[in-house]
Amino acid sequence: MNENQKLMYIVVLLISLAFGLYLIIPKVNESYATYKQIEEKQAKVQSTQKQIDDIKAQKQAYEKEEKSATKPVYKSDLATLDAMASFGIMFEDVIQAAKYNGLKLRSIEYAQNPPDDIVTQNVISDYNTCAVKMQLIGSYAQFRSYFEDIANYPYLINLDKISIFPYEADKKILIADVQVNLYSEKNAEQKAAYQASIDAENKGDEAVEGSAAADAIQGAAQ
Repeated sequence: MNENQKLMYIVVLLISLAFGLYLIIPKVNESYATYKQIEEKQAKVQSTQKQIDDIKAQKQAYEKEEKSATKPVYKSDLATLDAMASFGIMFEDVIQAAKYNGLKLRSIEYAQNPPDDIVTQNVISDYNTCAVKMQLIGSYAQFRSYFEDIANYPYLINLDKISIFPYEADKKILIADVQVNLYSEKNAEQKAAYQASIDAENKGDEAVEGSAAADAIQGAAQ
């Protein structure tokens, strides 16, 4: 191989190498950009998960504090048989606190005397219970501030249930299903009405038992 052929060979080799780099470099850049995007998304997911874990820990701390703390039960001055009216401004306080902290209220519903509530199970004769079920949307900071307001509410209420998950389109936004149980002391009219319903229920049971016994005696006589 003479010198001209060697030079030509080197030139062709360099051109081939340059062309190969020309083709490879954009793909390397594209792969690196994709890797960085995945890395950023993973960081966002981890950050969101940490925020959710922090909120859950805050709820557990709140529940522990509530067990050891004694707060007064709200008592309305209204002489009414309507149990819902006996909660007074508590409904508005709980809802307005969410809005005040920047949370968006997607849905809300109420349930009187939820069967799984400890007050309903043990002292329903003396207290009314109402579960306020809300779906709220907002940021971690907004939820944290709202839960602090609930914890500092002057009357006994219970942040009974909470389920939080990130919004699919924006992981920084959280969606939460929250249940806050409100309590109020029954007035004299409500206590009397409750006792009357219990007495009527007991009399009904006695009448059924008496009728069954009479049928049994009559059947035996025949």
